Amino acid sequence: MSESLQEEVFSINAIYSEECMVQQASTIYVVHPPSLPEASIQMSFPSSYPDAPPIILSVSIPEIQQEYIQKMVDVQALTDILLGCYHSGEVCVFDFLDELREVLKVDEEYYEQRKFMLSDAWARVNNSDSSDGEFDSENAGNWATSDMVVDRKSKFIARAIKVHSVAEAKANLAVLKTNKKIAKATHNVTAWRIKTAREGITIQDCDDDGESAAGGRLLHLLDDLWNVMVVVSRWYGGILLGPERFKHINVTARDALVNGGFAPDNTPHVDKKGKSSRKSK
Repeated sequence: MSESLQEEVFSINAIYSEECMVQQASTIYVVHPPSLPEASIQMSFPSSYPDAPPIILSVSIPEIQQEYIQKMVDVQALTDILLGCYHSGEVCVFDFLDELREVLKVDEEYYEQRKFMLSDAWARVNNSDSSDGEFDSENAGNWATSDMVVDRKSKFIARAIKVHSVAEAKANLAVLKTNKKIAKATHNVTAWRIKTAREGITIQDCDDDGESAAGGRLLHLLDDLWNVMVVVSRWYGGILLGPERFKHINVTARDALVNGGFAPDNTPHVDKKGKSSRKSK
């Protein structure tokens, strides 16, 4: 091993981790890029390095990770990047790893959604086939559910769940809609408010899903609540309800938030005929 390579390996492992560059043979190293430690790149360093460039022998990325990477990654692609970093007489691995940050960039939103779609929660929701759109406790996944309101043949039911990112919120909604009855609802009104732990960034959003102004009203209910998402499903019964529909949306949403422990238990409780009353403690 040349002195230059020895110093480079020591520096990179000190900056990143001791597993970043692992010696496999006298001139061969396995490199685990900090941007994707699950990947491994086998590199051969000639005895004349850095006067001659290293050679990439192989690249291995777990299949589950490869699905989320936005660019093609193979030996030829990485060799092109490596040679672009290399200048005769200068070490190049640190610059190579820096370039890989963009190449191995993961589509975080897609990753979160697919990870959730592969989870047990997805299986529980997808296998739910209740005729009235409700879940029983076994099939509810992590969603807290309200009582159903029925008013002039229209049905309303709300669900609330803890979320920590927009990607997680969208993934939860996508999973919820794999339930056939929920997917066929006339409206699935949604709202969420999120505060990230690391940066303290606050995010809020809502969707009327065709029920004009309902999303904004739902978002208003989440004032002072964080890291929660609520979805109200409505199945239209053929009779216009006027402003009453907003009352049912609000009351079922409050019920789901209380049932999930997101809001205090002093909100109106809904019965199945659309009437509400205060819960007694």
